[in-house]
Amino acid sequence: MDNRDSYNSGYNNTDQNPGHADPYNNNGYEAYPPEYERQPMVPLKHSGPGIASFVIGLVAILGYIMIFFIATMAINDSIGVLTPLQTEEIALHPAVVLASLAILVCLILNLAGGILGIIGLVLKNRKKVFAIIGTILNGIMILLFVALILVGMTLM
Repeated sequence: MDNRDSYNSGYNNTDQNPGHADPYNNNGYEAYPPEYERQPMVPLKHSGPGIASFVIGLVAILGYIMIFFIATMAINDSIGVLTPLQTEEIALHPAVVLASLAILVCLILNLAGGILGIIGLVLKNRKKVFAIIGTILNGIMILLFVALILVGMTLM
């Protein structure tokens, strides 16, 4: 037994690991990975689906704002003291019908944006900032739409 073996008292003996690169390493592990395992540090890219989710969320929110603004301006002159027959006429007003269809289009955009955001979160080796923000934006808009439906159902 040589000095090194007596110093280690048999623990982490390099004779047990003959392929080890450093025979005088006391802990038995290499300090750094071998050259073939090292990868150069490259900056991560943003995920494409995450960016798309974020943009879709912003477009849908702007769409909701524009829809409510345009529909309100279109039926503003019709609002006053209303009889039930006039209420039905306002509900069938072309601006209200188009606004309803446009809200459904924005909801479909939110669903697509939410799916893209989740895809962006799952991708590896990508930044997830836009995917997180896009998923949250689209998720909040979907939840608000569902809440609006529930409130409308309870008021009937």
